Amino acid sequence: MAWKPPPALQVVFYLILTALGIMGSTIHYERYLNSSQLEAVFYNDSPLLVLAGAGSGKTRVITYKIAYLINEMDLNPQNILAVTFTNKASNEMKDRVNSLLRVNVDVWIKTFHSAAANILRIMGNHFSVKPHFTIIDQQDQISIVRKIIRDLNIDPETYQPGKYAFLIDRAKDKLFNAEEAELEAFSTDSVFYDIYKIYEKKLGNENLLDFGDLIFKLTRGLEQNEQGLNLLKNRFRYILVDEFQDTNHAQYTLLKKLTHPEGNICVVGDEDQSIYGFRGARIENILSFSKDYKNSRIVKLEENYRSYQTILTASSHLINKNSGRFGKKLYTKKGEGEKIRFCRAFSDRDEAIFIAEEIQNLKYHDGYEYSDMAVFYRMNAQSRAFEYVFSRLHIPYIIIGGLRFYEREEIKDILAYLKLAINPMDEISLRRIANKPPRGIGEKTVDALVRSTIEKGYPIYQSESEIHIAPSRIPLVKSFLDFYVELKDLVHNTYPPQLLRILFDKSGYIEWLKDENKEEKVRNVYELYNAVEEYSKENQSSSISEFIEEVSLNQGGYDNKYQNNRVFLITLHNAKGLEFPVVFIAGMEEGIFPHYLSGESPADIQEERRLLYVGMTRAMEKLYLTAAKVRKLYGKSVERGLSNFVFELPEELVVFNEEKGTNNNGLIEDNTCGINARGFFQRRLGPQYLNADGEKKVKREPEIKVNNRVIHKHFGRGKVVEVENGVAVICFDDGKKMKFLLQYTPLEKEQ
Repeated sequence: MAWKPPPALQVVFYLILTALGIMGSTIHYERYLNSSQLEAVFYNDSPLLVLAGAGSGKTRVITYKIAYLINEMDLNPQNILAVTFTNKASNEMKDRVNSLLRVNVDVWIKTFHSAAANILRIMGNHFSVKPHFTIIDQQDQISIVRKIIRDLNIDPETYQPGKYAFLIDRAKDKLFNAEEAELEAFSTDSVFYDIYKIYEKKLGNENLLDFGDLIFKLTRGLEQNEQGLNLLKNRFRYILVDEFQDTNHAQYTLLKKLTHPEGNICVVGDEDQSIYGFRGARIENILSFSKDYKNSRIVKLEENYRSYQTILTASSHLINKNSGRFGKKLYTKKGEGEKIRFCRAFSDRDEAIFIAEEIQNLKYHDGYEYSDMAVFYRMNAQSRAFEYVFSRLHIPYIIIGGLRFYEREEIKDILAYLKLAINPMDEISLRRIANKPPRGIGEKTVDALVRSTIEKGYPIYQSESEIHIAPSRIPLVKSFLDFYVELKDLVHNTYPPQLLRILFDKSGYIEWLKDENKEEKVRNVYELYNAVEEYSKENQSSSISEFIEEVSLNQGGYDNKYQNNRVFLITLHNAKGLEFPVVFIAGMEEGIFPHYLSGESPADIQEERRLLYVGMTRAMEKLYLTAAKVRKLYGKSVERGLSNFVFELPEELVVFNEEKGTNNNGLIEDNTCGINARGFFQRRLGPQYLNADGEKKVKREPEIKVNNRVIHKHFGRGKVVEVENGVAVICFDDGKKMKFLLQYTPLEKEQ
């Protein structure tokens, strides 16, 4: 048997022969790939695990490897299967491969679900799947489960459809049908098995597949049909998998079925970026790859092309606290860069103010654009403080992977209750909330209600006897109108936070969300309460209608010039795969990050740590971590301790904000952090705030007027040209013109 050099030596020989002109290629791999990347691209002798550290060019490796297989190994493009998790990633890979080969090639670069759906469309007869099946989405799935629950004569308020739809998905991830799930005691809820059995039968009768079915049906079919399995193995001679750490049990089993005995598979992933355990992803898949695939090879990509070394060293120091890792040492040639900045503000509003001020400073002094900066947070509800502050200061922003806070369904629902109480002729609000939560008032009944009242110019609180609806609907409508009239009578003379408490209690809306297992929506509704309470403290004589008016006005669009230049607001889970020159990670507090639902489970805490690692390694140049001493949660102000993750960062790489001051300039000294820090930078919130002794102190109203000459600590000297509703417009001596919230901005009058 002829001697074959080891992979690392193959790379050296290739580079030497290429330099001498003895070997060449239309694709210059050596120009665009480092030695580890070249090794990953060239190695095809056995199963390959590419451990790609953050920012190490994993997508480049996959695309070059596909090009290498086609261009150098003469593999037919149709014999390659590359799978990933998002359409965006698959489309990007297709474009890169076509660009490298300078021709469009027919390679299967698809998401797991898209690949499975295509195979079932083509070969469904091999796997007992009827052709022309319909794929249903999550909402359709929940609707079907809700009908099954009603048909079983059990209460959908007690037996939540969303919960059972979730359990069905998780059972399919483990490749359990209803009978197998029951035999394996998958759930302690015996009702689940009845629902799952009927659900399976209904989907089969109507030729429907949900997303979980696509992988489940194909994988189980391959177990039972050897002919179909051999056809697919002959079709796909080489398999590549992106984001391998995010695969679940069913996906991993499918890949093992399709892999040839010689191991024609290359998987690329990073155990340190496994953050989707709540969706069924199993970090064990990547950790056990070498055991499951004999003679496999591991190549580590450790050179980072994104971040400065300080960010990489601090991130690595953090993630080293986790167990069950291969371990990588990320390095870069970009240089050390600046230290990480940590700031602890007094409240969540103050935290947003600090970040907003830093954004303005970075833009107007350091030359960054708004689109160079992103704010990451653990929970969607955290975005509300940033939306409020950014809107008031006219900092353009965009929310990635989510709606603006006041555009979310649950927030619009609560506001619709209030709008209807203020305006009994508001048909849009009536139609929105008449049957939320479900109270048996369907669309036809609402149509009749509108025809009998609003269309005739009458308010909706007409006596039910005057409304022409079916007799069976009258008690339901009466109950709704009785509640509505009570709310209408309170809306103009009740303290707004108290009004919301009454609304939450009487409408049953929050209980309904809880029954539907929609905890994120519940948190957002309570965050709306926080917003109303803060507004009422700052505007003590204002009514709920004035709050709604301000919210509506602040939801307008920005100038066209800002359309593509906005600060990004993103949850940490949605930040994966992105990068920004400047990153702020907010909410570094216990109960927020790590999330309180992670509890004491070591596995969950490790996943939370990986989530922070992902967030930190998105930063290219500057990284800020922030926290609040007092944060509102579920309508209550709670003093929160710092996240333990903060204490896991290397002190020598973090600058803890040591700005100090007195109450006269809006700074409060605080020594609660416990790390090498004194006087964490803290700002006041609202007409009252708590000092270090827990006592309330009255806010100092800034006496700033038009034509005053002022000094700002970052932006220097300037002249006040406009003051309105607590917002000052200042024209600085260097020509910059900016807006500031006076109650949060320490300005000195120029003497």
